[in-house]
Amino acid sequence: MKTVTVFVLLAFVVMGLEVAWAQKSPGKGRQRPGFCPELPKGTVGICVERCSGDDSCPVGMKCCSNGCGHVCKGAVFKKVGSGGRVKVN
Repeated sequence: MKTVTVFVLLAFVVMGLEVAWAQKSPGKGRQRPGFCPELPKGTVGICVERCSGDDSCPVGMKCCSNGCGHVCKGAVFKKVGSGGRVKVN
């Protein structure tokens, strides 16, 4: 009887570790350096979600809005803000 109890407890521990490991995704939701390119006013892209965050794009690219959906685009490292000031990431 003790052997069965040990196996059941071990099974619960293993299942708990698997659930914890599956929920922990390293880097998920972390943004990559740089900015998305600015869209010209009135731009409307295809309404499809081709990425769900920077980590779903190839290295050097970011998940950016295209005016309707999101697509992977090359990162921009200088962004002109209001008043013509340059922001450096």
